[in-house]
Order: sequence, then structure tokens, then C-alpha cells
Amino acid sequence: MTMKKTGIINRKTDKGHRRARGERQLQVYQCLRREILTLELRPGEPLDETKLAKKFATSRSPVREALIKLAGDGLVLILANRSSLVAPFDLLLIPKYLDALSLLQRTTHHLAALQRSEKQLETIKEKHSWFMKTVEKTVTSSAIEANLEFHLAISEACCNPYFTTAYKRLLNEGVRMQHLHLEYMGWPPEEPGIVIHQEMIDSIEDRDAEKAEQLARRHAEQFDHTFMRFLSQKLSEHIKINPM
Repeated sequence: MTMKKTGIINRKTDKGHRRARGERQLQVYQCLRREILTLELRPGEPLDETKLAKKFATSRSPVREALIKLAGDGLVLILANRSSLVAPFDLLLIPKYLDALSLLQRTTHHLAALQRSEKQLETIKEKHSWFMKTVEKTVTSSAIEANLEFHLAISEACCNPYFTTAYKRLLNEGVRMQHLHLEYMGWPPEEPGIVIHQEMIDSIEDRDAEKAEQLARRHAEQFDHTFMRFLSQKLSEHIKINPM
């Protein structure tokens, strides 16, 4: 009887340890994800497991698990020597990135109009409502995150986890690009999503897949133009240099 009771206690203890470890891993993951997306951790910055474990007051195991998960999101690069760094920006790949974003955005939104459930439609509307509230408050960082959540909700409604996973990686990269724009140029005066999100919701609610795809294409093109305009800016052209 005593041995049986001890076994039950040990199983409960092990389960408690696993739950606590999972909670620590999630905490580390969420914090690092936010710092990477908002560029608090810069592209290419090394991520030392020992220093991160000290920062989060935990062991290295939850940190390592969080880094592996972030690598799956495309936000961390794990090198052959097991060291890690924030995934760098590769300017040469930006045209390919924009092509992939447009294709997957059109695909997920088209399928969402055909496959979505009523519950998924309600989630999309809730995410849009959150987005509008953040825009009204001009909380730019929150608006960028809310825009991400809105499009992720649509991708979930397409009911294809392969498309959703790939699209999420692209959206994460897009969030970093938006924060880069925000850091140097400020928030775009006319955020395209404010106008187009409601039209997307209407087309998905009406199960109009062609319209949903057209809107997704237009939205992707607006992002292209905004970011490419940012890259072409000459930030020093208005600076006057007085002669000595």
C-alpha cells in the first residue's frame, strides 16, 4: 500500500515538474519572440543560452527548447556548432519573400472563404476588432501584432496546417519589416489594413473565394509598395551641412 501511494506521489510530482518546465519554456519563448519581432533583439544578434537562462532565472533546457521553437518560426538561426542567433535579414531574398507572401496570402484567404466555419469567422471578426482598437489608440507596436493575428486567424480558417505554418513564417518576417519601417520612418499615415480588412471579412463571410483572393493580392501589393518605398528613402537628403 505504501509503495503504491509513493508511486502515485512520484507521478504527481513528475507531472508537476513537467508542467512547470513547460510554463517556463512558454514564458521564455513568448518574451524572446516579442523582442525579436519588435527588433529589441537585432537581426544577426547572438543568443547565448547561459546568459538567457540567467536573464529568465531558469535552467538552459527551457531556453534551448524556446530557441528551437523560434527556429521553427523562422526567427532564430541555430548554427552547426549549436550556437544561436536572431535570424538575419537577407536583402537579396526580399523579392522572393514578397512573391511567396503574395502567393500564400492569396491561397490561404481563397481557401478560408471556402472552408471556414462559423466559429472561425467569429474569431476573424474578433481579431479585426482588436486591430481597429489598437489603430484608434495609435499603439503602433500593438497594431502590428494585431494585424498579424488577424491574418493568422484567416489562415487557420483555410484548414490546411501546411499553408498556415508557412504563411506564419512569412508574416513573422513581415512584422520585423514593419518595425524596421516604424523605427526609421514612423507609422504609415494610411495603414492599408484599415480599409481592406472589412472587405476581406465580408468576402470570407459570403464565401466569395475569388473576391477574397483579389483582396489578398491587393493587400500584399500595398505591403510591397510601402516597404519598397521605405528602402528607397534617402534619410539624409534634407540635412543641410554648413560649410566650415
